[in-house]
Amino acid sequence: MSNTRPYTTRFTKSRGGTTIGYCQFGSGPDLILVHGGMQSSQNFTRLAIALSDAFTVYVPDRRGRGLSGPHGESYGLERECEDIQSLIAQTGAQNLLA
Repeated sequence: MSNTRPYTTRFTKSRGGTTIGYCQFGSGPDLILVHGGMQSSQNFTRLAIALSDAFTVYVPDRRGRGLSGPHGESYGLERECEDIQSLIAQTGAQNLLA
C-alpha cells in the first residue's frame, strides 16, 4: 500500500497575517472548495480526488481548523472573505464552491 498523498500542502497569508493552509489536488481549470462551519478540509478529500482529473482543486482549512491559524481578534465574515481572497490572489482561481 502506498503512503503517497494525492495532494500537496501549501500556505498563504491572509490580509491580517493569519496563515491559511490548503491542499492542492490534480490539474486543469482552478476550483476552490470551501468547507462548512462544522467541518475541515478533510471533509472534501474524496470530492477533491474525484474532481482532480479535470480540475486543479484547492481545499483550504478555514481559520481555527487543520493547517490554518487561529480565529484571532475581530473574527467574522470579513476575515473569512479576506482569507479566500488571499487564496484567490495566490492561485489565480476563478471558480469557487462553498
